[in-house]
Amino acid sequence: MRETDRYAIQDLKIPGLLLMEAAARSVAEEILKRAAEADRILVLCGGGNNGGDGFAVARFLKQQGMNVKVFTLEEPSSLQGDARTQYEMLKAYKIPLIRPDQVYVIENMIMQADWVVDAIFGIGLSREIDGIVRQLVLRINEAREKNGLKVAAVDIPTGIHADNGRVMGCAIRADLTVTFSQLKAGLMLYPGHDYAGEVIVRPIGIPAGAQPVERVQWFTIEQSDVAGLLPKRYNRSHKGSYGRLMVAAGSKNMTGASVLSASAAYKTGTGLVDMIIPKDIRPVVQSLLPEVIITPYEIIKENVDHGSMVDPRDIGTIREAIAISSAVLMGPGWSQVPYVVELMGIILDALPEETVAVLDADALNILSTRAEIKEKVKAHGGRTVLTPHMGEASRLLKRSVAEIAQDPVSAAQDLAAEYNAVCVLKDALTLVAAPDGRIYFNTTGNHGMATAGSGDVLAGMIGGLSAEGLAPFEAAYLGVYLHGAAGDRAAALHGHYAMTASDICAAIHMETLAGMANL
Repeated sequence: MRETDRYAIQDLKIPGLLLMEAAARSVAEEILKRAAEADRILVLCGGGNNGGDGFAVARFLKQQGMNVKVFTLEEPSSLQGDARTQYEMLKAYKIPLIRPDQVYVIENMIMQADWVVDAIFGIGLSREIDGIVRQLVLRINEAREKNGLKVAAVDIPTGIHADNGRVMGCAIRADLTVTFSQLKAGLMLYPGHDYAGEVIVRPIGIPAGAQPVERVQWFTIEQSDVAGLLPKRYNRSHKGSYGRLMVAAGSKNMTGASVLSASAAYKTGTGLVDMIIPKDIRPVVQSLLPEVIITPYEIIKENVDHGSMVDPRDIGTIREAIAISSAVLMGPGWSQVPYVVELMGIILDALPEETVAVLDADALNILSTRAEIKEKVKAHGGRTVLTPHMGEASRLLKRSVAEIAQDPVSAAQDLAAEYNAVCVLKDALTLVAAPDGRIYFNTTGNHGMATAGSGDVLAGMIGGLSAEGLAPFEAAYLGVYLHGAAGDRAAALHGHYAMTASDICAAIHMETLAGMANL
């Protein structure tokens, strides 16, 4: 957005003052939708363009008859450019102006206000908040908690880093953030997302095709995009038309994970799901999901030193099943016993070059500890999808969870580059990174999805979409979106506390999630 602003003003010759007017008007309009006529509004303005936006917000609110006061943290004589012009325009509207040398009255004014408009720092903040601004931030947050003060942030709450969502020492907690032209990563990533409140994106007159926007590799999708991304279906078709997913999953004590993954794949429209599972759990799986084909294998004891292994007589059958699959999912409900490590190597060696591999759960734990498995994944030509949560990502990258949480975008990109794979980094905001640097930010889902088996459902959906012919990156980000949307649908039906992974799976109604039907 910084580059886009520069491009719009310098290259497209759009006056900066015009953009500022549009930005301020959009903030004022959103506040007017929510504020009462008698509300007292205090606008806090910094010295840059964010402060200029604030001066203009105050003017628009005053024009609508609102009770507005303005405090500027910069001496008026030091204001420059469009911010100076906006400040000078306030004089004609007789809006009370409090200067920096009158800061002693501001804390009481904050405690008495109904609304504070935060126009102190915008997206350019790169240093820790300190001094008088820190005092103001703390007092605003206190008044919000104790007095019910409402806070509207201009573009981004003061103290939040726009690129990564970090709190720069301290930050204002907003009820409403009106941001301009495009979402900022810092409003989506945590903890910034928690400080932003309701986020509204408003256009300010920058053309949609502006070159800096077109170059950006960070993106999200909306429901209106989904129908065009779904695998195509045809009247004259059969189960073979919609892919064959091989699910290598399950163990004696974790049968449910394999069933959830396979069921989710079927719900995405996959034509046929085959399952490579231990022979002794076959009756359970078959009774829970009669639609699946099963390729069972026997686990035998080799010797005391090497532990259990896959019966050599079953290996050929497994290889034949892999050869006719259009995608393979490994890991849900596995363990890390020797036979599973052996099985993973067998499957990777048997994978045709064009077949997508999705690695989840224990497959990722094996990947993080076995160099030979890592080399097989890297050699698969970017047709692998990894689905780690933060703990698994920590093991894959050999970094602490805290370090990854501080900069999840870089972590996702590093995983994609190191393993030559698409990386689905699962968190409250899930990111999908492609080896070429593209990053998808997910906007669906809720805290009710923090429940056992939710990740198994996601892995099955990504595997199913891959089997149906979507490229790995597209299958991953569409699967993540649909998984979150199904979680939102399940929460509406069952509530956040009660919903389970089975509820999420049951809520996978593709036409409804894509806005094509309402069932």
